[in-house]
Amino acid sequence: MIAQGLPSVDSVTQVQGAQALPGQDERTDKAARQFEGLLMSLLFQTMRKTVQPSGLFGESGQSRSTYEYLMDQAVVDQAVSTGHGWGLAERLKASWSRQEKTAHEKELPVD
Repeated sequence: MIAQGLPSVDSVTQVQGAQALPGQDERTDKAARQFEGLLMSLLFQTMRKTVQPSGLFGESGQSRSTYEYLMDQAVVDQAVSTGHGWGLAERLKASWSRQEKTAHEKELPVD
């Protein structure tokens, strides 16, 4: 017997589960931003190969490459986390939502 005014166990677990798990939109946003960050990072690494070392991070190959990697990663993380990347994440999310909508419309029966 459930006392009046108190939620049932089922409704409490539903609310807790909804809060504990990220929503589809959050997961889509995170995946799109991570993909954009990955591409930015790869492009920065490729661009670094075309530039002569300046000596700013030392002459040792390993230490210089470590510092350059860390600097590139910090730039990418900042750009992606603030939404000031290339805009690829937004385009991916829009494309994915269109595809999801189209797939959902195909599943609905037509009368």
